[in-house]
Amino acid sequence: MAECTVLWLDGCFDGFHYAHANAIRQSLTLVHGPVEIIVGVHSDAEITKNKGPPLFDERERYDLIKGCRWVSRVVEDVPYVTQMDVFEKYGVDFVVHGDDPVMDADGNDCYAAAKALGKYKECRRTEGISTTSLIQRILRPELPLPDQAPLISLLQAFAASSSPHLDIKDLKRGHNNTTFAGHSDKKKIGYIGGSWDCFGSAHVDILQEARSTLAKGRPSDGVFLIVGVYSDEAVLEETSEKPLLLMYERALAVAQCLHTDALILNVPRDLGEAQMESFGIECVFLTNGEPSKTSARLSNVSIGKAASQLFTVDSLRTKVLGERGGYEERQRRKGG
Repeated sequence: MAECTVLWLDGCFDGFHYAHANAIRQSLTLVHGPVEIIVGVHSDAEITKNKGPPLFDERERYDLIKGCRWVSRVVEDVPYVTQMDVFEKYGVDFVVHGDDPVMDADGNDCYAAAKALGKYKECRRTEGISTTSLIQRILRPELPLPDQAPLISLLQAFAASSSPHLDIKDLKRGHNNTTFAGHSDKKKIGYIGGSWDCFGSAHVDILQEARSTLAKGRPSDGVFLIVGVYSDEAVLEETSEKPLLLMYERALAVAQCLHTDALILNVPRDLGEAQMESFGIECVFLTNGEPSKTSARLSNVSIGKAASQLFTVDSLRTKVLGERGGYEERQRRKGG
């Protein structure tokens, strides 16, 4: 059996978005053979000192990354500059980062020591999103949003890098009456739909609760959780506000979560009866409100104690505006 290579990635992972998840996913391809990925996450104090105030607090960031399907272990409160003791302390073979430069408060390369040891590997930076751009969207919602077209292939890459393969259907592409590859008569199939905007640790908790509830009395591989991602129009209908993240951005957030078995994209708030039957859905999970007319005949389970902890565009706007000076200085440093 091939020996496992241990890779270390550290960072802020603030507003853990698809570029962060893709850096972790790409790390799987940097070496041959099995890989273990350890992620170190900086504390609020370290981020504030070196960059400015984080958008999400450290507890939120620690818990959110633990829900990523490609992460083996999370180490909390690591220094902003990568320390060389990680090699011995955690059995690390290589330190990994994107191809964008990262400097500490004094202007020094945070990965200089690892590079000097020949223990550094680099993945390609994912364009289109960053924590800086998310803050800009909150502060200046009138600015145009990025093109979603490149995200289709990235979502396919996320699916291919999942084990087992993550099956994805898109109702706007005519995938209305097709079954999932992972669907079998031996598995109990559940469904949960939502916007999954401002994806955070509470979303991870909700998906974990849904899957755990579905698995009661069954082996873990005896269940299949399908997650529906609302269309941008459905989010606007539900919240009276455009989502912070576009549909494919939200789908990528759900795809990287280890509790997701399959995705249905561009779903309405009420998935139709024909789709329910086609996808073999037996149980619908609700985080608020009453069952829809379509799902009322199925087994409906209310879950989501964590729902009250979900971030919204409005709550993030309030946070950013409350500390506007610190965030604007952070944007100035990054050229935002």
